[in-house]
Amino acid sequence: MGIARFLLKILGYKITTDFPDVRKSIMVFAPHTSYWDAVIGKLVLRELGVRHRLLGKKELFNFPMGFFMRKFGVIPIRGIKGHNSIYDAVNLLNKEERIHLLICPEGGFAPTDRWNPGFYHMAVKAHVPIVVVYIDYGRHESGVKGVITDLSDLNKVYQQLAEMYRGVTARHPEDFLLPKYKENAK
Repeated sequence: MGIARFLLKILGYKITTDFPDVRKSIMVFAPHTSYWDAVIGKLVLRELGVRHRLLGKKELFNFPMGFFMRKFGVIPIRGIKGHNSIYDAVNLLNKEERIHLLICPEGGFAPTDRWNPGFYHMAVKAHVPIVVVYIDYGRHESGVKGVITDLSDLNKVYQQLAEMYRGVTARHPEDFLLPKYKENAK
């Protein structure tokens, strides 16, 4: 038994699915209402053998957290002078033969139904699917909800995400809102 599986067992979590046979993707992770999400999510992805990097807001990289963020494999994004995080992600996806970039489109822990569409634009520009990953604290399980390959319409992607995450219980349920989609979103 590997260390990740052992720790997940101690924490009482089971993995419900295998990772899909996809070489590259943008992984959308939700709900994201606690630091525990990162710990459990990292253990799940390690147990599944998924080569991944996390994308996190640059504010997480202030001293002393920056040291731990880099050790955790987090890449700083958003608001870095001279960098466009969408193109940085696309370049990383194009450079690697097998990699998955994980992003939490909710942003921070505050409740919001306005999920940042950067994940969508990264996937479209890199020509990779979106893998939908979750942790359900009510059922003590984690896994993959599905793969979104039709990226022709942002509104449709938001609708699919809302449907996939419906019924998933966050660590702090009052802070998890499903994404709202807009009319005529592209």
